[in-house]
Amino acid sequence: MTNFGKRWTVYDRDGNIIYLTEERWAHIIDPMNHPEMLDYEEHLKTTVRKGRRRQEPLNPRKYRYVQPFDDLPEGMNHVVAIVLFGFEVNAQGETIPNNFIATAFFKHINLKGGRR
Repeated sequence: MTNFGKRWTVYDRDGNIIYLTEERWAHIIDPMNHPEMLDYEEHLKTTVRKGRRRQEPLNPRKYRYVQPFDDLPEGMNHVVAIVLFGFEVNAQGETIPNNFIATAFFKHINLKGGRR
């Protein structure tokens, strides 16, 4: 994918470059999906940059990034970002990373020790 349509790009804790497109952002905040994310785009960036990352067992290209926050809507305490990892070949014939955010949402996760 070219730079066209990229909203922003960040690096995760492991140095992987990850981007969000305008199309994916529109999908996330669509009224039928997760419109509550509209005011939390910076939280999404932080989630990808600093969050804990887990590989999905049924799709090795899919990773779930999770980050806690204290200022989310009532009942929610984490932002979750789903990132798809892949590669593409650029105009010079080089293989380059193509890692993008597919979706994002809030979630309540009970913390160890009964903390909320």
